Amino acid sequence: MSAGIKRLAEAQGFSAAFGALQRLRIGRGDPEPDDMLQLPGDFRRHTLGMVGEDDAQLAIGLRRLIALVEAAPKRDRVLLRMAFNFDLEFGDGLWTSRVTDYAVKHELDERKVREKVDTAILQLLLRTRKAAGHRPESVSGSLETAAQPESPSGIAASAFFDQDYVRNSRLFVAAWESAHTVDICGFGHNRMLVSYSAEIIRLLRGGGRLRVLLQDPEGRAVIDANRRSSTRKASEESVRHQHRAGLATLTSLLQSAKGAGKLQVRSYDIVPPFTAYFFDAETDGDAKAFVWFWSWRQASSLRPGFVLRQEHDPLWFGRFYDQFTAMWNDDDVSRPLEIA
Repeated sequence: MSAGIKRLAEAQGFSAAFGALQRLRIGRGDPEPDDMLQLPGDFRRHTLGMVGEDDAQLAIGLRRLIALVEAAPKRDRVLLRMAFNFDLEFGDGLWTSRVTDYAVKHELDERKVREKVDTAILQLLLRTRKAAGHRPESVSGSLETAAQPESPSGIAASAFFDQDYVRNSRLFVAAWESAHTVDICGFGHNRMLVSYSAEIIRLLRGGGRLRVLLQDPEGRAVIDANRRSSTRKASEESVRHQHRAGLATLTSLLQSAKGAGKLQVRSYDIVPPFTAYFFDAETDGDAKAFVWFWSWRQASSLRPGFVLRQEHDPLWFGRFYDQFTAMWNDDDVSRPLEIA
């Protein structure tokens, strides 16, 4: 297991559940109802909805664990199925053999496969939090099949708002893999920081720069933002805990990068106007900006999102990036945070 992902699980408060889920893949996988007893009690009660340890409840727990896997994004779902190997879907080989077979089939390094599986397990846990949202599916399919009225410009809005915040596009993934500098602003960035932890560590180890603008966990704006969420938390402390986890994740990433590169973090006590990720924004190359607007109590997958290429759309790319730099440089708006 990657030590970096283990630290991320600790930062997010999932150490026990993360380790227990990893153990379910040992050997042939294919966990049985009795194996649910290996999972922490709070995970069984609050996540799997088990109210006891009799045979019926153990069977319920296993079915709900399978449902969590099936609800994962496609790229994670395949990895999780391979890891847990329900009903021996991937044969009766040991965990190590399944990794080897998967790596050969997809022309990947075995170590990378293990890291991807560990990340998928942590992402599964993150999705069990209320603030993660319970409707991660993209609505793009229904938009594509529905008749779209033509706008006066001749371009349907669905053709422009084509970036799903939850199920990221291949273009967004590729931007992470090739970037040397990344600037981001938004709320807590918990899901994204975990999802792209390997890319962030690679960027930093390669001497790159990451600048992060996030909400102050101790400020008032995180509470205001919670009121807008489709899955609001009941207590202020639970909201703050969620945002503190984002800072802990950044610390873990810097430790995994062994202090290489440049990671800068500033916090603001505002509800930001949008979430944005700028890749290589200050270069003359293929700079891109991915922008998502916030909605009132709608699932994250429904947020309007779009991509701007500096080369093709310098005016609007510049306007959004100027807003980022203004928030970053204004000491009355944001303040630096030490991450070590």
